[in-house]
Amino acid sequence: MGDIFGLLIVRPLGLILLAIFKAVKSYGFAVILFALAVKLVCIPLAIKGKKSMLAMTAMNNEMQQLQKKYANNRMKLNEEIQKLYDKHGVSPMSGCLPQFIPLPIMMGLYYAVQQPLKFMMGFGDEVVARLGTVVGVDVATAGYYGQITIAEKLGQIFSENGGVWPETITKITDGMGELLNIDFSFFGLNLAQVPSIKDPSIIWLIPILSGVTAYLSSYVMQKMQGTPGAAAGQMKMLNILMPLMSVYFGFILPGAIGIYWIFNNVFTCIQDIVLTKVIRGKQEKQAAEEEARIAAEKEAKRAAHRAAQIEQAKQAQQAKGKKGDK
Repeated sequence: MGDIFGLLIVRPLGLILLAIFKAVKSYGFAVILFALAVKLVCIPLAIKGKKSMLAMTAMNNEMQQLQKKYANNRMKLNEEIQKLYDKHGVSPMSGCLPQFIPLPIMMGLYYAVQQPLKFMMGFGDEVVARLGTVVGVDVATAGYYGQITIAEKLGQIFSENGGVWPETITKITDGMGELLNIDFSFFGLNLAQVPSIKDPSIIWLIPILSGVTAYLSSYVMQKMQGTPGAAAGQMKMLNILMPLMSVYFGFILPGAIGIYWIFNNVFTCIQDIVLTKVIRGKQEKQAAEEEARIAAEKEAKRAAHRAAQIEQAKQAQQAKGKKGDK
């Protein structure tokens, strides 16, 4: 992982996760609230994307007409489609952007979970290595989750020492970062553990729920969107692929990442339902008002035309009467 990514993405996410953890005193709830915070921050992007997606759905009939009309002229079809986008003020990519926002965040959260001593507590590599030596863990050979193991063992020492850090620990960390006792347990699940497909246990709930909520998220999005035609077929493929990918990642990443993904999916469902109803309601209201305005203008023109005809008839009758008088 590059230093720039760690500095600009992972460390800030680690600090946010740390702040939430210190406020709620629960690592699991901190991850859930972190997922909620990400959703709330990304709402402006989600609103923009949802408006664009609903607008694209609304202009689907016009799109199909263009595809039939210019079926044999690909260049002209692309030109007319672009004109259609400009007419409706739609960008085909704006609806996709919010779907990619969680990915770098999930990657950043992965490293914040994988290396809590570095990205949450702020310790340098030398301090981490010395803490590992104290608890009997060699960072160089401990693998990807060595820091999690160190953090767990430090928590055991903290508990065994009556809720006080031993002097051997404080001397190493003094002034270097913020030493915390992180309890990775959450309703009987160890969120620092990576679920193993070879070892069935209760932690299998995390990848399973990750797949279920991923399917629910895709299904709700399709229903709310009212995706037509070929796009509906593509969405059905996503309804299969996304849950399978979620289950796969749930079995190769720490439980905390799975918890984040589960609640990200749940919050996505809620957000999609609420935004669709609100935005579609506003769009339908605007469309109805526009139709009423156009109908009123047409009626006013017809009334003016009838009035002009009546006036012309009166003038013609008057002119005929004056001619008869003569």
